[in-house]
Amino acid sequence: MSQSLTGSALSDMSVLVIDDLEIMRNMIEYALKAMEVGKITTSTNGAHALSLVESSTEPFDLIICDWMMPQMDGLEFLQKIRARNDNTQFLMLTAKSSSEAVAIAVKAGADSYIIKPFTVRDLYKKMLFISDKFRDRA
Repeated sequence: MSQSLTGSALSDMSVLVIDDLEIMRNMIEYALKAMEVGKITTSTNGAHALSLVESSTEPFDLIICDWMMPQMDGLEFLQKIRARNDNTQFLMLTAKSSSEAVAIAVKAGADSYIIKPFTVRDLYKKMLFISDKFRDRA
């Protein structure tokens, strides 16, 4: 990881990680901590995550969300977030690699996506891109 991703931009970020698989949540959380992300909140499904977003006094800077989950999937969650006029950066995680699936996520408002399975390095590269956008907004 030659480019530095640590520093004030990420240490100031608040990230919500949503995945029904505990091992995925833990891996993403571990990777974000290694990148020195300031605040990391996790959730097991879209319905719970939506309640976190609605009750939060501070908005999240980034949402990392799995597509396929029980109770409320990632696409429905994304649509509800965008319906609130919430332009939080949104990174969709999906095993759906078809161009149609990606187009659906982007049309719904996803800023980027990662196709499963992915590595910590893949997440790192996406975070480089997202941190640049975050710095531009600050």
